[in-house]
Amino acid sequence: QLSLDQSSAEQASCPKEQEWAGPEALCPGWLEDEVPDGEVPEDSGHPDGAAQAYELLQSALRQEGLPHTLDRSAEPRTGFGPLDMTVCILGSPTAFLPVLLEGGTRCPGAMVLCLSPTWASRVPSETSPGAWSLLLSRGVSFEAGGHSTLETFAPPRRANYVTGTFATGGPESGWVGELARDLDCPTGGSVPLTRRLEDLLVTRWVLASRANLPVPPTLAFVLGSRGDLPVELEAPGVRLVRLEDPQGQESLVQEE
Repeated sequence: QLSLDQSSAEQASCPKEQEWAGPEALCPGWLEDEVPDGEVPEDSGHPDGAAQAYELLQSALRQEGLPHTLDRSAEPRTGFGPLDMTVCILGSPTAFLPVLLEGGTRCPGAMVLCLSPTWASRVPSETSPGAWSLLLSRGVSFEAGGHSTLETFAPPRRANYVTGTFATGGPESGWVGELARDLDCPTGGSVPLTRRLEDLLVTRWVLASRANLPVPPTLAFVLGSRGDLPVELEAPGVRLVRLEDPQGQESLVQEE
């Protein structure tokens, strides 16, 4: 599912360049320098979140019997233009590992994994007013045979397609959703879309009333009025009960 929301505007961001010395630099405290507001979204996890994600990637590769990631970050790659294919995966390295491996086989070098908000920046789009382009200064690219490489890009590499771990509550969901918001390229999801898909009541209502598909018998209690649901929700197998105040309504709940 693709979403291309271009409804909001924000000030241009100019992330501060940080020194990069490969995975050995991903240690606790490497993000301790304060980043001014509006430059890059903060990592909602621990300071060594990128280090943990990198080690998680190495562990997943070992379990699959694949070689560890090569570190070539000391020699920045150049020559990437706006027409070069760059499929960017934001966030967890394990959720999309099969996609990264298959993509590396079909389009070697086009799949790039971004493990930290400091590895990417947003700049105003040159083609879509009000939208933003996502530029990657670092990433883990994948090649045929499960080979992966930690690289830096100079100038930063523009993403042509973006997806990632938008699930709410995840350690990286905050910065992933922020980086992927209002981009000028297709995205494989968004935080609002994920929230709707994770809402069982909404999905069952849509499947039953719009697609005429059978759903499990559903009794749902909601507090107050929800704007994302019709006032009179009618769907086969789904019953909605609105509670203005949960206190003193035990009899109504029991009756339903």
